[in-house]
Formats: sequence, structure tokens, C-alpha cells
Amino acid sequence: MSLQVRMSQRQEQRMALLPQMLQSIEILQLATAELLTRIDEELQQNETLEVAPVAEVLPAATPPPRPDWEESGWQEPVARGSGGDDDGEDGKRAFLENQSGAEVESLVDYVSLQVAWEGLPKELAAAVILLAENLDERGLLLVPVAEIAAASGIGLELLAEALGVLQSLQPAGIGASSPIESMLLQAAGDPDLPTIERLLREHLDALARNKLPEVARALAISLDDLQALVRRIGELDPRPGAAFGTQAAAPVRPEAFAWLADGEVKVALDDRSLPELAVSPEYASLAEDRSVDRSVRAYLRAKVRSAKDLIGAISHRQDTLLAVVAAVMHEQKPFLIEGRAAIRPLRMAEIAERLGLHTSTVSRAIAGKYVQTERGVFLLRDFFDGGRGDAVAEQGHGKMAVAQRLGELIEQEDKRHPLSDDDLVAALRQRGIEVARRTVTKYRKELGIASSYRRRRHEGGA
Repeated sequence: MSLQVRMSQRQEQRMALLPQMLQSIEILQLATAELLTRIDEELQQNETLEVAPVAEVLPAATPPPRPDWEESGWQEPVARGSGGDDDGEDGKRAFLENQSGAEVESLVDYVSLQVAWEGLPKELAAAVILLAENLDERGLLLVPVAEIAAASGIGLELLAEALGVLQSLQPAGIGASSPIESMLLQAAGDPDLPTIERLLREHLDALARNKLPEVARALAISLDDLQALVRRIGELDPRPGAAFGTQAAAPVRPEAFAWLADGEVKVALDDRSLPELAVSPEYASLAEDRSVDRSVRAYLRAKVRSAKDLIGAISHRQDTLLAVVAAVMHEQKPFLIEGRAAIRPLRMAEIAERLGLHTSTVSRAIAGKYVQTERGVFLLRDFFDGGRGDAVAEQGHGKMAVAQRLGELIEQEDKRHPLSDDDLVAALRQRGIEVARRTVTKYRKELGIASSYRRRRHEGGA
């Protein structure tokens, strides 16, 4: 074996993306909320970038601001024993309703407010709050009280009393040891509580499978009475504290608007959501001033270049997005006229070819972005459903259109004899839509529609 050193030369082509191109690609795929965050970050770290002040405009989907306490007429609650508790439970209820509309950060905070209202002895109040701190995200107490007593050093008798207090507070059902126990706490006082308890403990699975006649026979009650009980059970919440564990979803902010005017498709972007950015003239001047220290000039030039690149990338995003939205809505003009049922299959390659773009550019442009139409607010991606070469698409039916037809069929069915998935396949075939049973099942589940035997409504009787 010999080791040799050789020099050779070869020619090859490589595509290198410049930083500006990479930033442009990144900005293109950002939704407005993400882009605003990116702009804010850049404004924080780049002193050469500035924004012109604009009046804040709330998006259409944003609810009006909640009035403050003074405007809502809220009154400071009067402590018990002070002679001002004539309102009794009505005053307490009003207080709690006001508090539930406030910015209560957690279930523990909400419990603490109620404990303060109740005027409990200090030790008992502390024990109630301790139990509240051990609730899970559903508002259930899965840790045994005896275990909490051993860990905290608080007497078991006091904690047992605190548990009774906790379970009497709002939201109803908190502090229970299981979802069923929580629902039974909420049903306390119902004249049919024994039957409701049997339903929840013994027949819950049969209820879930819609076997109402079988359950009615087991309980020796009429089907009508059972259905009335089931409706009441449906109002009980097995997760009473869940609302405090999640934040409300941010309102959808459409990136673009599309409508018809004199039969022509019109589109526009929500430019008002984005601030108008510019390079600070003062810093730009300093970057070119030779009397300024060279290192300072180099620093400012890099910042100015970064600001200009960001402004250019945002401008490119807006131009590309507008072009893509216009092309998509032109192809889906029947949707603007007739609704979802008229959506046709559309491939990104069609839009890319029409605009002279790469398919990946179209994909980035529509990623996570919404368009508002007279038919509602839709993800831009929805208008490409069914354009992936499947059997439904080959017939000229978009996924959203087929799902719309499917929903209409189920809405119009005889609820005593609901359509099975095979029946739905046959009904769609009669409307010129050939689709496999598994596809119908998939679309039905995506629409959140139960299977036929769970949709069946039983006739009343003994």
C-alpha cells in the first residue's frame, strides 16, 4: 500500500443562499402575529430601525374591551356581620359573577376570592386554599386528604371540614375525587339524583353507545324520562376547573380579504396590521459620516443593512402573498358565488406556474394564513384540499366541497334511521361523487359527526 498526495481540479455547481434570501424565505412563511413578534424583536435590538406611529385598530374578530369596575357598577362587598349583608346569597352571586368576568389568573385565585367572601376562620381558610392548590387541571382532588394532612401537618379533621367547604364553592363540582363524583356534586338537590347516580356509575358505557332502550329497561323507566335525564346529565361538567387551566384562543386574524364586485374577484391585504418601518435618517447619516469613528460606522452600517433587509423582506412577503391570494381566489371564484360546495381541486403547482414561482414559494406564502370572505374566514390551505391526485379530486370535487355535501346529507337525514357510512357513499354517488367508504368515515370524523348508531334518536315509550 502506498500513500500519495495528488492535486486535482474539478468543476461543480452549488447554490448558496445569501442571508437576505434566507430572511426573505423566513419572513414569507410567517403569519401576521408571528411577523409582528419578529418586527418587535428587531425594533428592540436594532436602533436604526424605526416605526411610524399609527392608531391601533382592533381586528374585526376581537371582542370589545371589557369595561372597568367603575363602569360596570361593581360595588365593594360588605363583610359579614357589618350590617350590610341584606342581599345574602344574591349579593354573593353577583360578586362571584363579577369576579368570574375579571382577570382571575387561576382556580386557586378564584377559590381565594370566595374564601375571603365567606369570612372563614383563618385556619379553615388556609386549609381550603391548601386543598385548592392540590387540585389538578380539571379541578379534581386526586391526592387523598390523609396524604395532604401527613405532608402539611394540618389535622385530618380540619382538612375534612375544608374539603366540604371547597366542594361548596364555584365552579360547582371542584374538589371531587373523580369526574363522576364531580358531576354528582353538581347534581346535588336534583329530585332524580339516585337515578342519575345509577346512570353515571352503572350505565355510562351504554349511554355512550346510545343504547337507551336497554338502559331504560334496566332502570324500569320510560324512554322519554331517560332521555330527559340524559339531557340533564349533559349539562354537568366532569372538568369543572378546566376553564382556568387554559387560555382563550387568540382571535383569528385574516391576512387578506376576498370578495366579488360586479362579478369580478377583488382581493386586498390587511396592511393596517403591520407597522410602517423605515431606517432612521439620523443613524443612516452617521453610518456614512467619515468624521465618526470607523468602528462605530461599521457597526451602524451593519445595523442599517439589517433594517433594510427586513423592510425588503416584508415588502416581498406582501407582494407575493397578494399575488398568491389573487390567483387562488380567481381559481376558486365559484366558491365566492356558491359557497363551499363549489370549491374545486387545486394544486399548488397550478398557482406556482401561473405566477412564475416555485411550488415551495406558494406553500410558504399560504402557510398558516387566513383569508376573509363573505362565506366566512378560511385557511388559504383549505382551497388546495383535494388537489393531491386522489380519487375525489380526479372527479373535480374538492375535499371541502365533499365534506359540505356530506354534512348536508347528515343534517337532512331521518334521525330515527340515520344514514350509515355505506348509505352516505350511495347518496353521494347519486349526486355524481364517487368516494370510498373509508373516505366518508374520515371526512365524517373530521367534521366531528358521530357514527350512525350514536346519532340515532329513539322513539319514546316504556
